[in-house]
Amino acid sequence: MSQNSKRWAVFVAVFAVWLVADLWSKHWADVSLANWSHPLPVTVSESDAGKTLSEVLAAEFGWTAEEANAKASSAVSRLEPAGGYQPGDKPFAVDGPAASARAFYVFWRGADSPPRRFDKTERVGVARWLQLARPDLDRATTSQMARDHLSDWTFSSWVNRRFPQISTSDVDDFAATGIHPVGSGRQRLTGAETVEAGQTYLVLDRKIDVTEESIKFVYAENPGAAFGFMKGLSPGLRQILFGFLTIIAFVVIGTIVRRLPPESRMLRIAFAGILAGAAGNFVDRVRYSYVIDFIDVDLGFYHWPTFNVADIAITVGVIIIVADILFNKQSPLVTKDEPEAGKDAAAAKA
Repeated sequence: MSQNSKRWAVFVAVFAVWLVADLWSKHWADVSLANWSHPLPVTVSESDAGKTLSEVLAAEFGWTAEEANAKASSAVSRLEPAGGYQPGDKPFAVDGPAASARAFYVFWRGADSPPRRFDKTERVGVARWLQLARPDLDRATTSQMARDHLSDWTFSSWVNRRFPQISTSDVDDFAATGIHPVGSGRQRLTGAETVEAGQTYLVLDRKIDVTEESIKFVYAENPGAAFGFMKGLSPGLRQILFGFLTIIAFVVIGTIVRRLPPESRMLRIAFAGILAGAAGNFVDRVRYSYVIDFIDVDLGFYHWPTFNVADIAITVGVIIIVADILFNKQSPLVTKDEPEAGKDAAAAKA
C-alpha cells in the first residue's frame, strides 16, 4: 500500500469510528431516554401478566421498587387503543371521532419504537399567523378563522404535513392503527395495579445521571443546526439547506485533505471528525427531520446546550485546527507570503 493510500485509510477509519459512535449513541438515546413528547412504550408480555406495574417497570429499566412506584404515579400513563381513524376523518373538527382527543400519540416508526405526542396546537399557530398577517382583525375573529381553516383538514393531509416520511399509500393503515388519542383527563396510576397482557404503558420521563449534578443524559430534539440555528425554517427548506451545506462540506474538506502534506496527520484526523459529525447529524435530519441530542452539561455557572457525539467530533476537530494554526509555524493552513528575496530572484529568472 502506498503512503498516500495509508493516509486516506487513516482518514476513512477515523471518519468511520466517529460516525458509528454518533449513530449508535443517538439510537441508544432514542430507545433509552424519554420525555413528555417522546415517551418509551412498555408492552406487557404474557409472562408478565398478573404482575404489578412497578414490578414490570423495575424489570424493564432496572429501577428499585421505590423508584418504580414513584415513576408509576408521576411519569407513566396507559396508552389508549388506536383510534381506528379513516384518512378522511377530521382531527380538528368539533364533532366526529377525534373531537374528544386533546392530543395524539403517533407511532410513526412502528409499534416497537417510541411514539411522538402531538397536541392540537395548530389552531394556536394558525391564529398567530393570521394576527400577524391581518392586524386589523380582533382575536375572536382570528380564532374563528383558524378553526374554520383547520376544520377541513383530514388525517390524510395532517399526516402528510407532520410525517412526510410516510408514503401516501400507507396513510390508510397508519391512520387506523398508528394514531392513539389522548383524552382530556389525567390518568391516575399506582405501582400496585395489576397489569394485563397486551397493555401498553408509556414512560413519560427518563433521565440518567452520569455524575451527581453536572452531567446527565436527557432526550432532546433539535430541528435546526448547532444551538438551534435555523430551527424556525420550514422542514422542507431546512432539508434542502442542510443537504446543500453537507455536500459543500464534503467537497471542501475532501479538497483540503487531498492537498495536505504527508506530515499533517493531526489535521487529517481533525477534518475526518468534522466531516463525520456533519454526516451523522445529516443522517438524522434525513430520517427524522430533526437531530437527536442527549448530553446535558450543567457547570453551575453555565448550563451548556444539549449536544451529541457528532457535536463533540466537530468541536474536537475545530480545536485541533485552531491549535495548528496558532502554534504550528509550519501549518499548511496558513498562507505564507513569499520572501522578498525569493520574489526578486524569481523575477530575475523571468
